[in-house]
Amino acid sequence: MHMKTFFTALLIGLSVSTLFAQKLSVQGDASVAVKPTETTINLNVESKSATYPGAVQDMIRRVDQLSKDLKKLGFKDTDIITSNFNVNQDRIYLKNMWKDSGFVATQNLTVSFAQNKEKLLDVLNAATKSLAKPAISLSFGLDAKRKSEVKNELIKLAVEDAKRKADIIVAASGYEITGIMEIKYGQSNAGPQPLHEVANYAAFSKVADVEISNFEAADLKYNESISIVYSIDK
Repeated sequence: MHMKTFFTALLIGLSVSTLFAQKLSVQGDASVAVKPTETTINLNVESKSATYPGAVQDMIRRVDQLSKDLKKLGFKDTDIITSNFNVNQDRIYLKNMWKDSGFVATQNLTVSFAQNKEKLLDVLNAATKSLAKPAISLSFGLDAKRKSEVKNELIKLAVEDAKRKADIIVAASGYEITGIMEIKYGQSNAGPQPLHEVANYAAFSKVADVEISNFEAADLKYNESISIVYSIDK
């Protein structure tokens, strides 16, 4: 009977101790800048005509021309991704009212390749001189392997930052860290947050005699945050 009472009291004591355990919540932050390993160039072809068939036919002609220009640089059919085919009425605002002005057809071509300055300049120059006269935009990113490496590095740096901050706080307040109670990584119940790429974009002139001789991709910046709850004691 006395033994049962002892264990009951012990359990109650542990529960009270856990309930009133002191804790310290710290957010660890990490940021890295890395060189891009992949380049993606988007080429948007647009054609206008008074008729629906005329807009489509001219757009197809421009797309075929641009595909030929890209193939001269070594791209294969499978490397050139076409998407976003659209045909819409072209409307203009004239004399306080909207009027139909024929049709506009658009289609997007995309090529991606390992980061290479010379190849990038070749594609940009070919596109600016192409009779297809595409609108050009580009972005830089990381391949899957490099992205995974950066993600792992960010996690380690964020955890180290949280521990460094916690050590400073407990040392200044006369406490010491006794363990970790909780780790929060990513959005609540949504798994790890994706890496956020700060991609670089550039628009280029459609003038045929433009010659791009130099272009450097800026570093990509990635950020990560992890919250750690430490148990502390005097």
